[in-house]
Amino acid sequence: MEQEQILSAGIDIGTSTTQLVFSRLTLQNIGGFGRIPQVKVIEKEILYKSNVYFTPLRSPEEIDGEAVSKIIKTEYETAGIAPQDLATGAVIITGESSRKQNAREVVQAISEIAGDFVVATAGADLESVLAGKGAGAAELSKQTQQVVANLDIGGGTTNIGVFENGNIVDTACFDIGGRLVRIKDKRICYVAPKIRRLARELKLHIHEGGPAVIEELKILTDAMADLLAQSVGLLPSTPILSDLATNHMLSGENVIEVITFSGGVSDCFGKQQEVFQYGDIGILLAQSIEQNVAFHNATIAKAKETMRATVIGAGNYSMHVSGSTIEYTADVFPIKNLPVIRVPLEEPGQIKEVRMKLHKAMQLYKEERPEKEQVAIAIKGLKCPSFYEVQQIAEQIALQFEKECVAGEPLILIIEEDIGKAVGQALHRALKHARTIVCIDGIHCESGDFVDLGEPVASGTVIPVIVKTLIFNR
Repeated sequence: MEQEQILSAGIDIGTSTTQLVFSRLTLQNIGGFGRIPQVKVIEKEILYKSNVYFTPLRSPEEIDGEAVSKIIKTEYETAGIAPQDLATGAVIITGESSRKQNAREVVQAISEIAGDFVVATAGADLESVLAGKGAGAAELSKQTQQVVANLDIGGGTTNIGVFENGNIVDTACFDIGGRLVRIKDKRICYVAPKIRRLARELKLHIHEGGPAVIEELKILTDAMADLLAQSVGLLPSTPILSDLATNHMLSGENVIEVITFSGGVSDCFGKQQEVFQYGDIGILLAQSIEQNVAFHNATIAKAKETMRATVIGAGNYSMHVSGSTIEYTADVFPIKNLPVIRVPLEEPGQIKEVRMKLHKAMQLYKEERPEKEQVAIAIKGLKCPSFYEVQQIAEQIALQFEKECVAGEPLILIIEEDIGKAVGQALHRALKHARTIVCIDGIHCESGDFVDLGEPVASGTVIPVIVKTLIFNR
């Protein structure tokens, strides 16, 4: 096929800042003449970077959704890009912003004005992946054949993504960031709850309404830098580290060889700035990390992006491209926020258990979310199934799907192995052409994930897919 270009948007609503980028992604069939098509993204080009705005808040507990929407609309107009021009992209809400009372409503509303397939996403693990890819850590791990950890230090959290040979192998997130203590008129106006506990542990007099004493705040940021060093195995772990974990710590299964830094705090490295220039402890934290002995003794590589790592990750790396051997019987795209249930199937002996496993997975899902909702079924699939095995798989799935799901509901199947077209056609026959079938391959997802399926591209041979976790912490 000829090269095909699509436009992508990345929108990041962070604790400190809101920004967006527009990118052009180039697709091409790299399968070669006479082979099964294999469409890949061969080039990513950033077309436009927005201004960086302080994330507007209506109150300490609420994002100002109207003001954020105005920012997005203004930047679209400035870039000369209309929502209908976009084929893919992501709105990601990060750090403390994901914990605001109206976070879910704001980010979903913005995804509606941003474009049909610019999708709402949130979650610390996803942010770790996107920031690491946007910072170049994934690419660096592939080039050097070393394990690379990227620490994306923002206003409210530090997201850690660990990469090996270009793939994410571990993630973690900690409530360590530059906006967790805020200063106005030389007095402290806000201290995050976990930082209050850390200050008490250090016997520091840091509290709301108190004076912003640089020497005391520097002791605090030095301790935060030590905790970050602990988080990536440069120092022995202490009990307070687990208290500051947003979700979970690194598994410790990967020995980190190279470290990169991204995020707003890392953007302050090496700069001479007035300590409270941004009304917080971000510059002090940057200084503490730069001066930290454990980080001095580690191998540090310069990130490709710092401040914009997450938003570039959202715009350039949130999308996957399905395999080219796919089957769909109707144009039902785009489909957004489709919950996933995964059924174990990767060996021939498991085929006969598919109906039972699908029933159990559906029952568990219905217990957790009793409202009726379309779901996608995910399986690994067999690498080289026989014709008979394909028919068996289709029959097992079709029979149970008919029992579990309402009439007229499309059957959406996501397979890792490259057998989507064969299974999809077999499903179509097994269901006697009574339902819409969407069967894609080349995509891995787990129970609890959500997927978004975009309009088919590359002459209808592939589908843009975003696999995500929607987590809004309270």
